[in-house]
Amino acid sequence: MHTDQETLARQLEQRLPEELRIAPPIIQRYEDELLIMLTIAPPETPGDDPLRAAQQQIAVQRESSRKLRMQLAAEIQRAVGLPVAWGMRVGDVEVLFTSRTVPVMTRLNRLERDVLDTLVAAGVADTRSSALAYVVRTFALEHGSWLEEVRGAIAEVSRVRGRLKIRPRRSPPQTSDEP
Repeated sequence: MHTDQETLARQLEQRLPEELRIAPPIIQRYEDELLIMLTIAPPETPGDDPLRAAQQQIAVQRESSRKLRMQLAAEIQRAVGLPVAWGMRVGDVEVLFTSRTVPVMTRLNRLERDVLDTLVAAGVADTRSSALAYVVRTFALEHGSWLEEVRGAIAEVSRVRGRLKIRPRRSPPQTSDEP
């Protein structure tokens, strides 16, 4: 497996069965993992509850492709040196699986800890850690379009920075005050 993301996507398209490649795989590289999102076909008969039907379709495809995905993940991990996480998408329904969770250190004041403790006491979460994860997921759901806009702006800044060519100088640049 090649490590370039476009090449990797093409290689995956060649090896994945048709039902797992309705669209090219979306590959996102993070510092600690590589996420591969597969788009699958919607269920033929969505019934009364299209959301539930999409989730069931993802569950079926997840189970039927497990052996192949594990094999591909092992090859990709050897090539890129990162664990591979998988997800599937049907229309607007997206499910991540095999994604890593990592500890994140943060300092919270008393009022912020009270929010987490209230969520635990109410049974929304069983620990402060899961309460904080709940708050983050809730924010992401409620402000998803804003987050996408910010990510787009950050990507644009990175693209512009990448065009900057800094060359080492032999001496400081001259200013208009100097002869």
